[in-house]
Amino acid sequence: MVVYSHLAMIAFVILGLSMVRIMINFSALLAKNHNNDPDDDVYFYWPHTAMCFITFFTIILFWWTSFPLRDINYFPNEDWNLFTFLLYLMVPFLFFMVTEVIAPQPESYTDNEGKHQHYSVNLKEYYYHNHRSILGLAWILQVMLLANLFVFFKGELESLKVLGRVVMLCVMAPMVVSSNKRIHEIGMGIFLVGFIYTILKYHVYAVI
Repeated sequence: MVVYSHLAMIAFVILGLSMVRIMINFSALLAKNHNNDPDDDVYFYWPHTAMCFITFFTIILFWWTSFPLRDINYFPNEDWNLFTFLLYLMVPFLFFMVTEVIAPQPESYTDNEGKHQHYSVNLKEYYYHNHRSILGLAWILQVMLLANLFVFFKGELESLKVLGRVVMLCVMAPMVVSSNKRIHEIGMGIFLVGFIYTILKYHVYAVI
């Protein structure tokens, strides 16, 4: 029996719940923004939308790139222990926590009957009000992804993947502590370009 097949179930359940949470929250925002009441619109903010987009597809990428762990020649059964299991689970745990705070939950702008209340939702205000929680958790998540890269995916210190994550950590650090609009917009622009580059280089053209 491949140990990973047994251990991965809880990780994938948590990842699935994370994807569902972000889809529910964002879909509810879209529904609120496109109803017949002009007084309760949602005002989107592109760095916040970009962060949601990156988070959602990073969940998919982590799930996708975990496939080689099913091969005992790639990661033998004997290398699994409580430490490696917890290290692997830290990524799904943090994804779930990020998706809980990255967008306002429908309960925050609906009444007890589930109807939208008559006031707008400004995601720019939400983003800057919660940026320490959102980006702080995302920063820790990047550290755990980096640790997973070394332990499970044979990451090399000189590889571009490792360098990219280190750059992300350096750029993200001031975004955690600062509310400066320019810092966040420049930083999120770097993340978005880097993310699209990574998708194309390692997961599109690499396959083609």
